[in-house]
Amino acid sequence: MRVSLEWLREYVEVDVSLETLVERLHSIGLPVEQVERVGDDTVLDIELTANRPDCMSVLGVAREVALLLDRRLRPPVPKAAARPSAAAPRAAVEIADPEGCPRFTARVIEGVRVGPSPAHVQRRLEASGIRAINNVVDVTNYVMLELGQPMHAFDDDRIAGHRLVVRRASPGETLVTLDGVSRTLDGEMLVVADAEHAVGMAGIIGGADAEIGPATTTVLLEAAYWNPRSIGRTARHLGIRTEASARFERGTDPAGPPLAQDRAAALLQQWGAARVLRRMVDVYPGRLRRPAIRLRPTRTAAVLGIDIPKDTMVRILRALGCTVADGAPLRVRAPSFRPDLVREEDLIEEIARIHGYDRIPLTMPRGDTTPGTLVPVLLKDARIRETLARSGLTEVLTLTLEPAEAAAQGGIPPVVLQNPLVADQAALRTSLLPGLLDVLSGNASRRVEDVQVFELGRVFRAAQNARPAEQRSLGIAVMGRWRTGWNIPTDQAAADFFHLKGILEALLRDLGVREWQVAPLGPQDPWTGAERPWWHPARAAVLIVAGRVVGRFGELHADLSAARRLPHRAYVAEVDLESLLPMVVLVGAAPELPRYPAVERDIAVVSPDHLPAAAIEESIRAGAGPLLEALDLFDVYTGPPVPSGHRNLAYRLRLRDRDRTLTAEEAEEIIQRVRIGLQENVGVQLRE
Repeated sequence: MRVSLEWLREYVEVDVSLETLVERLHSIGLPVEQVERVGDDTVLDIELTANRPDCMSVLGVAREVALLLDRRLRPPVPKAAARPSAAAPRAAVEIADPEGCPRFTARVIEGVRVGPSPAHVQRRLEASGIRAINNVVDVTNYVMLELGQPMHAFDDDRIAGHRLVVRRASPGETLVTLDGVSRTLDGEMLVVADAEHAVGMAGIIGGADAEIGPATTTVLLEAAYWNPRSIGRTARHLGIRTEASARFERGTDPAGPPLAQDRAAALLQQWGAARVLRRMVDVYPGRLRRPAIRLRPTRTAAVLGIDIPKDTMVRILRALGCTVADGAPLRVRAPSFRPDLVREEDLIEEIARIHGYDRIPLTMPRGDTTPGTLVPVLLKDARIRETLARSGLTEVLTLTLEPAEAAAQGGIPPVVLQNPLVADQAALRTSLLPGLLDVLSGNASRRVEDVQVFELGRVFRAAQNARPAEQRSLGIAVMGRWRTGWNIPTDQAAADFFHLKGILEALLRDLGVREWQVAPLGPQDPWTGAERPWWHPARAAVLIVAGRVVGRFGELHADLSAARRLPHRAYVAEVDLESLLPMVVLVGAAPELPRYPAVERDIAVVSPDHLPAAAIEESIRAGAGPLLEALDLFDVYTGPPVPSGHRNLAYRLRLRDRDRTLTAEEAEEIIQRVRIGLQENVGVQLRE
């Protein structure tokens, strides 16, 4: 907000140096970003937060300065002459959507002589960053900057039926706006229309059909209060941001339109630009009244850590424009120009802001304290990050929004935004994999070919007649070498399917998941039922825990790898954390070391190539029972004398009883049960 110091002094006495004024404004949350000399004037460029629309005017800033310097505020008091006849016969107003437009005012001004504005008005407008056009347009901008109430001026002779209607646009309706652009509207947008068609985008920009021109002799001035959400949505959808929309979408003063009408009419009369004024039409179907807020002085003292006298609180609040009813507690009604004051904490903040943050003493915390802790889900997230970092992966963050075609790539209907800011961010992601592939290809394009990354994030699923469902997910992507060194052969350094599988198994062990299975990934995705788009037809698998598929992993499909121009084979995984984490058991302390020795035995089997190793391992575990502590596949062999189409798998079993030492006979009995189970249940050949 650019504020002319000359203009500011018209409403409040500023008898301190510029440096002191800037410092004091900063102390109450109105930091001055830049001080600029414009001719004989000084302009303060003040940074405003979204919750202070009242300061988007010279009068609003003057109100704050008057509080700071303990000076009297001198607001403008417009006195516009008016003819006795009412405006209704010449200008009629209808509000078809009271929710979108709670209040609308209109005033007809006759005998208008369009010409340049007074020199001082042009200087103030240009110092504020607005180009002077003519006296009628300039008066609307001048009042907007002065009072914070945007206005619009129509050529009344170009308003069909001399009637304005506030309504929703018809789907597909078009409007040529003042910037010469033809815009297509939808049914959610508010427009100001005459008896035939739309003549302006409500609260944003006027239409070219009723523009003020040199031949204009009768002006219809409009000032309204608009629903902030409606204006903000329309402005974003159409890609327009005007001085008016910036104020309306933050929330203007519902009591402001009549004051702005009187001020604009008085200025036009004062400048000699109009000689006949009619009375104002004010359509206000449901009056907006601010509810009373309870303010407890004891609560204020507890929050701020300082005792401020109640009289001081009352004085500050009344100076801010609040009405205060004394009592215990105080009952405070915020002024209509402060939409941000809605609860007790807001009033306490205002008291602290004006009283001075620097006057609140530094104190040590008192009372009982509770040590901080993390909820279980965050503890599990921390364990996942720690394990994957130890495995050599780097955490990344990718965008939640992506192109709609990318979101639909996994066979899941995407959640498409109604008003995306850009086309490439039109849908919520249904998978973490597109973002991780962007990371791989982005690094590869910069000649970084060895990439090992993971991401913890949320994916989204569309729901019928409900908000999209959010699901927590883990994505992993590896490409190139996962370890380097002069003593490491190249063929042992590249990441492969088993490297990714080992990362997932290490993660499950660290999460306390005791049993899991790995099975081939079929032609359809187990989560969506659609054809799997990501993985290689023969080098992909699913991760099964407690009979439920919780993850998919494997080599990236060659077509996707080529489309991304990846220099090496890439391996990706996605884990559904919503399904996995309920099965996680985090162990806080290290397990007790075993007191009795283990017995190790080896078993070798010859199995067909098509038989999954998981089926053999499942049979071994079932036969060995609870005394099996570990099962390791330590050798895989193909070739003579193993028959063609078969392979030799060698397993090492570690058996241990926690309460005593196993005897050789007991161990042999267990191994014999395992052998019988393998022959009867799996049908493999045992080797001695």
